[in-house]
This record gives sequence, C-alpha cells and structure tokens, in this order.
Amino acid sequence: MATQPLSPSGLKLQLEEKPNETIIHCKGKITAENLEVFQREIIDLIPESRDPIAAIAYRIVLDLSNVTHVDSSGLGALLGAWTAARDKGCDLEIANLNPRVEKLVEITKLDTVFKRGRIVAAGGSRSAPPGVEGALTALDPEEACQQAIDAGMVVHRADPFNCETSIPALIGGVVMPNARFYVRNHFQIANVDPSTWRLNVVGLVKRPLSLSLQDLVKMPSQAQFVTLECAGNGRSLLSPRVNGEQWNLGAVSTAEWTGVPLAEVLDRAGVKGGAREVVFRGADSGKLDASSKPIRFERSLSMDDAQGSESLLAYAMNGETLPIQHGYPLRVIVPGWYAVASVKWLTEIDVISGLFSGHYQTETYFFEWQRGGQLMREPVSLQRVRSLITEPEPDAEIEQGELPIRGVAWSGAAPIARVEVRIGGGPWQDARLVGGRKRHSWQGWELIARLEQPGSTVISARATDMASRTQPDSPEWNRLGYGNNAIQKVRVDVR
Repeated sequence: MATQPLSPSGLKLQLEEKPNETIIHCKGKITAENLEVFQREIIDLIPESRDPIAAIAYRIVLDLSNVTHVDSSGLGALLGAWTAARDKGCDLEIANLNPRVEKLVEITKLDTVFKRGRIVAAGGSRSAPPGVEGALTALDPEEACQQAIDAGMVVHRADPFNCETSIPALIGGVVMPNARFYVRNHFQIANVDPSTWRLNVVGLVKRPLSLSLQDLVKMPSQAQFVTLECAGNGRSLLSPRVNGEQWNLGAVSTAEWTGVPLAEVLDRAGVKGGAREVVFRGADSGKLDASSKPIRFERSLSMDDAQGSESLLAYAMNGETLPIQHGYPLRVIVPGWYAVASVKWLTEIDVISGLFSGHYQTETYFFEWQRGGQLMREPVSLQRVRSLITEPEPDAEIEQGELPIRGVAWSGAAPIARVEVRIGGGPWQDARLVGGRKRHSWQGWELIARLEQPGSTVISARATDMASRTQPDSPEWNRLGYGNNAIQKVRVDVR
C-alpha cells in the first residue's frame, strides 16, 4: 500500500492498487478547507480512456471508513468526483461510511446516486438497461396511495393519484428517491403493456416512425439531472383561495433521467417544412366532467422549443426502470419548464403546421390577471426562480447559538446566482451555494447563523438567478393559482 505524496489538509489518502481497481483509503475529514485538493487528487486517478470495455472493467473505490466528518462542501466534492468518473466512463464507488457520515449522505439523497446502477450516456448503456426485459405490473390507485403513505409522502387524493414530497425530505438532496418523488396526475394511472406499446411519430415528417422500447434503448442516450415542479406548487398559500389541487410546497423533486434526446427522434423522422409545433400525447385519458367526452392528456412545444430545449424521451429514472406512476414506459422530460410539459405514458409525437389547441394547452395552465381593465393571459412555461428552506422545519424549537439554515433553489431561466437569508428584521445575508452551479436541477445552499435572542423569529430565504430574476416578497395572485414563487418564511422559537 502506497501513501499518496500530497495529502489535503486534515485528510490522509492511501492507495491500494488491485487489478482493474484502485482503492483509496481516506482518513480524517473532508471539508471546505481541503475539498479542492481532495477532488483534484481523485480526478487525477481516473483514466482518460473512454473505451467501453476498459471503462466498465475499471473502478475506483473511496473507502471512507476512517473519515470522521464530511461537511456540505465535502459532499459536493464527493459528488464532483463521482460525476467526473462517470463522464470518463469509469465506476466510482463510495464505500464503508461510518454511521455519522452515512446518515448525512442518506438525508442528502447522495446514497441514491452513489449506490444505484449506472446508465451511461452517448451511445447506449454498457449494461442491460432497465425496463426493457419483461413488463411491469399494473398499479391501481389504492396501491399507489399506500406506497406513497409508506414512503412518507403527503397524499392529496388517490384517484387521480396526487401526492407531494414532505419538506424535510427535500433537504439539500442531489436527487429524490423514486418512492419520494412527487406525483401529479389529471386522470387515472395508465397501465401500458410494453410488449405491444409503440411510440408513433407522425404528422409533418418524411419518415413516420413506430418505435418499440427496445428500438429506443438502442439509440444514443443521455442522462440529465432535472428538477420537475408542478405549476400549482404553493397554490394553497394564495389568498383568496383558488380552485385546484391544494399543494403546499412539496410538488417539486429532482431526478437523473436517462433516455433518447427528442432531437434525435425528430431528426430520424425528418421534419418537413411548414412544421410549427410538436404535440405529445399520453396514454392517460378521462372525462373533465360527467357530461363530457373522454379526452387524452396532450401538450405541445413549438418547433424551436422542441429542438432546442434539450428535451429527453426518458425510460429510466435515477438509474432504475421508469416507475409506472412516473410514466412507464416512456415520458417526455422538458428541462426548465413546469412539469405539465413533461407528458407521461407517451404514445405519440405529432408534428403539426398550426397552433395546438388541446384542453391542457389553451383552456388551463396559463396565468390570468386583470390589468388596466383588460384580461391578460400568459402560458405556463419556464419555472420561476424559487428557494425553499428545508432546515430548520417550521415551528421548530431552536437552542440559542449556532444554527445551520439549509435549503434548495432552482429556476427554469438560468442557474442560481445567489441565495440570501434574513433572520427576523435583520439584514439579508448571502448563503453559500453547495457544489457547482446547476443549469436544470436544484442548487443546495446553506448559511450557518447565530440566534442569540430567545423568542419567536422568522427566517426568510430568497433566490436570484443568473438572468437577474428574483423572488417577490408576496405571492402574485392569479385565477388558476400557478407560479407562486414568493419568498418562503419559516417561523422558529428560540429557547
């Protein structure tokens, strides 16, 4: 066993070389003081070769059994090393965490990233992709509801099935485990037989396509970390009350989605001249009221958005088969947009020459205000900038002294530029962003504050993105209750 010549401050690294494997034994602490050197040292060990056979046969193991402390910066360094290894086609495994570090990794959801099987982008997976062999069983509303309750979800209704993630479960995670990822449905969960399912690409295309799941899996794939948020997230906080699902603040989650770029499928079909919009049709359908005819869930994107939005046709979620309640066998993922655009149980892509006027395109999912005596409408599209405080919890009893304040922030328009925290009537303080800036997924942040005065106080957090969009102090009321991104305020009691 050889000792690494350069050891980061407060951390000792020892290398153990084995055939096709390097074990890095770490001892000490991984903190903000040594994260840059630590991450650089790990990355230097990762082979540059992208050869599929060599890459899958080589791995690096980080043995953390003797690491006594990892702060949030250290977690960011671990994630950075893991991501660098994945980008170079190499396995990096985080192993042997002591109980305290393991708990921190668990509550930040990094265990979901580190422990799951990989699906590698750029040309398909290097191992059998999930969800292709065999069919998933059907999932009825009662079963889905019970699974959500068992996972600690906040269930709004069983049919159609809608549930949100509890705020404590959102704490600084890179991804949300599938069982705790919020669910929004307008109709019953669609049960699709994958042996007969096809994705049909029709309309103004030169080569109409009928693709099986196997066909899609064989195409070049990508994996993206994307935050999905329901446009009605925070609707219950509007006053006066508006109709619709009364979400609190947990109708948002992040996952790593794997699938075929939408642009790849459109290129294979060959879009004809005169195409204006791309319509996505799901297998879920139902009646809007007792007297109406059944309709399908359908949404569209303009051609520019469809070809330039980095949209995925996803068949995997967090390295696992796409769950039924999240759209198995295939769903659209439109990064940065409110999740209504990410149609589940996708069966058809229709390229059209006009403007699509389906119910969920033109009769709902728009902002509506009275301004200057005129009725104004604006379609729901990009997510508004937002931050959530995940720690401490509302009405928590806090001891005087040091208090870590943590949360997540995101925006559909641009990466997060800064998050500010205010305690009581004090000044706004800059929180520290955890890890690198994210384009399409939420950003962890934290501030270590001191609360010296006993009594009740309010903690506020506001995010600003790199497009200079920031959160308003009060909700912007609109008739359908969309896009509430007002500054969150959490009251705590200091003892």
